[in-house]
Amino acid sequence: MTDVALDENEDLEILNHDFQAVESTVQHQRQLVLNNKGDFKQNATLCVGVFNYLDDEHYLQLMRAISVEFSRDGMVVRSVSLGDDMKIRSDAYYK
Repeated sequence: MTDVALDENEDLEILNHDFQAVESTVQHQRQLVLNNKGDFKQNATLCVGVFNYLDDEHYLQLMRAISVEFSRDGMVVRSVSLGDDMKIRSDAYYK
């Protein structure tokens, strides 16, 4: 999927006075994981809100929530897991 690029501060990336277009699957995944439900008015039930899971002992609920939200956004989800380095890994893509 192609969309406008965001920089490291989540602001629009502008180069030569123009928006930049990039392959945005990873960018969309990051936004879905980091934002809370209700953050996007167009679809108030979308997003995971990963910081709400910080005190949970069972990370599998987080992995399931990520998988569900990726699917709701139109991705084919093969796997979502938590690595030994505590980073979320996903094999998901848009059709």
